[in-house]
Amino acid sequence: MPKQTRNIKSGLSVRRNEKGASAIEFSIVLPVFMALLYGIVTYATVFLLIQSFTYASEDALRAAVAVDCEGLTSQECIDDRITPAIRSQVVASLDWLPPSVKSIVLGTSGEEVVVNCSGDTCTVEVRYDNYDTNPLIPAVTLPAIGTIPRIPQHLIGRASLRV
Repeated sequence: MPKQTRNIKSGLSVRRNEKGASAIEFSIVLPVFMALLYGIVTYATVFLLIQSFTYASEDALRAAVAVDCEGLTSQECIDDRITPAIRSQVVASLDWLPPSVKSIVLGTSGEEVVVNCSGDTCTVEVRYDNYDTNPLIPAVTLPAIGTIPRIPQHLIGRASLRV
């Protein structure tokens, strides 16, 4: 039977030949926990972006309802007042984005925001195209696991309103 020593502080007995076992276990478990943590942070960022795009689209449509179109035809109002109001509101709502992401998602002044007003429905779509090639947080490739996390190629936030 191996010799045991008694730990005075904790009252637990420790076998001398098991020293370093926890370090070996930790070295095996650490990469798994780090991959899990990295996946959580990356997915949280993706969900934050999609939810922010959707909120910005909804907020822009609320701003579009307040636009005064008196004296204009329906198409003139859409082209001259509603579309610029929607785009400027989306730009204001997504002002917190880093400049590199802003240029992809919004363009220079919101021209990348898709506004489609036809009939009695107006739809606003904010897109982050090719997120997998230009991500906010890059994916990591681990041996035996592969690329983590697997993220969709396009992140889209969309809202519609009947007017």
